[in-house]
Amino acid sequence: MRGTRGLLHNLSILSAGQVVSQLANIAVLVYLADFLGAHDFGIIQIGVAFMGYAMIAAEWGMFSLGIREVSRMDDPASIRVYARQHCGMLGVQALVILALGLLILPRLPFFGHEPAVFLIYLIMVLPQVYTQSWLATGLERMTWVGLSRIVRSLVYAVIIFLGLRWLAGLGGQPAVRWVPVAFLLATLASNLVVNIPLGGIFGGWIHPGPAPRREYGRRWRETASIGAGTVVLRVLFNIDIILLGSLTTPEDVGHYAAAAKIMFVLVIAVEVLWAALLPRLSRLATHAPDSFRASFNLYLGTVLALLVPVAVGGWFVGEGLIGLLYRGEFSAAVPVFKVLAVSYACLALATYLGNTLISEDRQKQYLWPLLASSLVAVVMVRLLVPGHGITGAAWGVFSAHALLVTALAILNRRHFNALLGRALLGVVPALALMVLLLLWSPGWPVIPRVLAAGALYVAAAAYPLIRLRRQSALVVPTQPGK
Repeated sequence: MRGTRGLLHNLSILSAGQVVSQLANIAVLVYLADFLGAHDFGIIQIGVAFMGYAMIAAEWGMFSLGIREVSRMDDPASIRVYARQHCGMLGVQALVILALGLLILPRLPFFGHEPAVFLIYLIMVLPQVYTQSWLATGLERMTWVGLSRIVRSLVYAVIIFLGLRWLAGLGGQPAVRWVPVAFLLATLASNLVVNIPLGGIFGGWIHPGPAPRREYGRRWRETASIGAGTVVLRVLFNIDIILLGSLTTPEDVGHYAAAAKIMFVLVIAVEVLWAALLPRLSRLATHAPDSFRASFNLYLGTVLALLVPVAVGGWFVGEGLIGLLYRGEFSAAVPVFKVLAVSYACLALATYLGNTLISEDRQKQYLWPLLASSLVAVVMVRLLVPGHGITGAAWGVFSAHALLVTALAILNRRHFNALLGRALLGVVPALALMVLLLLWSPGWPVIPRVLAAGALYVAAAAYPLIRLRRQSALVVPTQPGK
């Protein structure tokens, strides 16, 4: 029933799935920006941002709790009962959020631009009840999870690339209204990829079921801080889009999103990493604290070694990348891209550190830094946008992301070890060489420039990271948690 592959295999599967899905998503993003134009593209991005809040509120930490608790269970019958109760609770939450959304949406400033788009995105809370990737993750069936991500992105891409021109105007509906419909269909298809094999394991599909009242109370107590933290974290993900939708025009949102969506891949990548890490590290945190600490530093070192050069490189090559992707039509996105390259690197690192607290059952400590940082994000974006436009919004969220990663580093300080420090010092010369190459090559075409800088960095940074892995292996068991 439970997957027996190692952590590296699980991570490889999820990473491969994420690479394919993100390449497809970026291709769709660029196509939609060109096909729809800045106004309708901005409407879609506001809708996606609102959908994110609705889906996170409807999920309310249930996925993280489910992964953590299923990873500690072995009896198939008990897991099936648990999963049915979990889906039932997700159904209750989805109906509540749908009702609230129908009340709130018409009162938001951007709703009048395209009501149908926002309503379709709101409906996405319903199929989420049958999104059971959390259960597959808890069982460490990462192949299904990775394939599910690929299917959703590819189905979405196929509908957009092959069908959007034909759908535009069909039934009197403009192209912008068919985009959320395509996403809804892609989500239903991706759910089947996980739900069908899970049904084979448990002797039938897992449908929502009732739970004892005490179990409702227990799980909601557990998810209270996780859910609140996740909703607040969503503020740090895209409150800039929501506020820009209220303070400026959809065209401005379109230019901002053209940069933000590219760099947000950093945060998604760390979330994928934690999808592989959470089941194992949750067990290590309980049963093998020394191995947990060694694993924490090993993966943190790897994450930092990847995020820092991407952030620095994004600052140097932002103009070339935006010009290449959008053919010069979104030049206002260039300064936004440079700031967000650094800002989202901070947020991605904060995501790693925050999930570490969840794996240790310390999720309540995660909530207060999130609340403080989200408040800073709202205030700073609100203050800076009137005078500095979309670039001001980028600097506003950067201040919040920097505050969050600093606070979470302090909360996790007892886990840091000397191996991590030596590895990071060893990477500094590699970063310096990369920066020198970027300073020396401003006239190069952007793709060769990025490839050359990346290759030089990887070659110079490989040894300290390999040494970190070897030294950590002396503490980390070959099969963590087994």
